[in-house]
Amino acid sequence: MSTGPIGRPSGGDSTTGVPALLLYGEEHTNLALADGLALDGYEVHRASDPAMLRAVCGARVIALVIFGRAADRGAGLEVLRRLRAGKFTPEVGPRLRALWVSPNSELGDVLRGFQAGADDVIRAPFAYPEFRARAQALICRDVIETPGVIEYRELRIDTAAHEVTIGATPVVGLRRLEYVLLVHLASDPARVFRKDELLRAVWGIGSGIVTRTLDSHASRLRCKLAHAGAEGWVTAIRGVGYRLSPDTLVCAPRSVSNDRAIHVRAS
Repeated sequence: MSTGPIGRPSGGDSTTGVPALLLYGEEHTNLALADGLALDGYEVHRASDPAMLRAVCGARVIALVIFGRAADRGAGLEVLRRLRAGKFTPEVGPRLRALWVSPNSELGDVLRGFQAGADDVIRAPFAYPEFRARAQALICRDVIETPGVIEYRELRIDTAAHEVTIGATPVVGLRRLEYVLLVHLASDPARVFRKDELLRAVWGIGSGIVTRTLDSHASRLRCKLAHAGAEGWVTAIRGVGYRLSPDTLVCAPRSVSNDRAIHVRAS
């Protein structure tokens, strides 16, 4: 997926679950990062001044803002402070994840990034795989920490408390990425998520990479749900991917109120 022009959305498909990222800073100095993220399947938007940033955030749900290299670091810090204060996106400003790219390894610059409101800081020089892992960790954190409750049939996920139950039975022993995978599948339980979608959304792995990571995590998640009473959940669709709902629930008549996952925001 190619990146869009500076300050203009690249038009990613919001139905695929591909995270939308905003890379803020000078175009030419951050081009390699933008290209790398696009090649890894992310929807990349770019902005080089506050007006462009405001336009992108106003037109698209952004999963992460990356503050790349810029000639005026002070101006970048001020934009980060304004973003965190909700000046650009009042409804999501305090929650919007931000990654600060430090141009050097000086502790002072790192601390200034955190003090301005960055959720994480990566020091230059750095390897791109580390950068991508940091970015994906922040995206996953946003999924995990979204307050509210997801309910589907007997399943209940309290994302604020990080608790999963099947009826009255708790699902115990879930590892972090198993939990993130469950939350992602529960966002649309009857939908079949392609393997490449899940690898991008949960692990930040680009398409075309052969790995058994997803299959092993899905298998462990299936066993833990079954142990709590949800037998047959996390259905593998051969050659395509996974869905949360088992075949018996997809084929059986269902009430309208339980036909899809219900998201309730915590007060």
